[in-house]
Amino acid sequence: MAKNVYRFSFVALVSAVRYSASGMLLTPQRRYLIVSSNYRLRNIIFMVLIGFMFSCSFNDRKPDRSKAFIDDFKSLDTTISFSGYWLSDDYYNSIQQFSSPQKAQDSSLFIDIPDKTLQQTIMIYNFHEGGTFLKILKHGNKYEVWEMQDDSLTQRLNTIDIISTTKIKLGEKTFVKINPVKTQNTVQILEEILFKGIYTNKDGKTIVFKPNGQLVGFGNFNYYKPIIDYIGEGIQVDQVGLGSSQKDIKWYGFKFNQDTLELYKLNCLTFDSTEHRCIDVGYGQLKYKLWRKK
Repeated sequence: MAKNVYRFSFVALVSAVRYSASGMLLTPQRRYLIVSSNYRLRNIIFMVLIGFMFSCSFNDRKPDRSKAFIDDFKSLDTTISFSGYWLSDDYYNSIQQFSSPQKAQDSSLFIDIPDKTLQQTIMIYNFHEGGTFLKILKHGNKYEVWEMQDDSLTQRLNTIDIISTTKIKLGEKTFVKINPVKTQNTVQILEEILFKGIYTNKDGKTIVFKPNGQLVGFGNFNYYKPIIDYIGEGIQVDQVGLGSSQKDIKWYGFKFNQDTLELYKLNCLTFDSTEHRCIDVGYGQLKYKLWRKK
């Protein structure tokens, strides 16, 4: 478009020079008429040149960087310094204060941040369901969380602010970094932030709760498995499974009182005879009492 304007302006300018040269050979009356015409023509040329400059200025505008960023996101491959498992701090703080996953569940968010951008991840809500697939991308000097659909970016959800090596913010939500063991596609969160440690029983015998779910010194119990998802029936109290193997688990209610762990038999308060299962449970008889060493 700019080339055409330039060509038209050049032709008009040449024509004006020709008319002016011809006017020098005419009579005063004719010369007056041509001079008037040339004056109007010069105004036209001036407006054409203004349009030409505007056209050049318009064509030289910088592209929309945000759109280019979206289109080229697959090429923005870089390492992420804050990769790892991140847990919403209000859930973490509730566990530290009340030691009750059942009480803390409604405030839980969990995300596994990969070690590089472009790798797919997901946000887990209340340890019960996941949202859409996500990718973390670097945009300038900022990291952003983007929603994915059919391998395409659909919308930016949050900007990530790095507060420290153990704390970040995703939008308005603060997360703390945890280091749980991952076994058989299970991230053992409560084992890490609640149960792990060395305990003694009433006889002074040492019992070890390992962060990988193994038990040492607790009779025939070799494994423990705390429940983290309390949405549903039959899980009205905090529960942990104990067993000689991971497939042979018996469920107990549990309570923490500071460093004291109490394990209770579960009482079935409501039984569904159609489904043949208990849909409402409560704490029953105290079976074990352990003291965690500081």
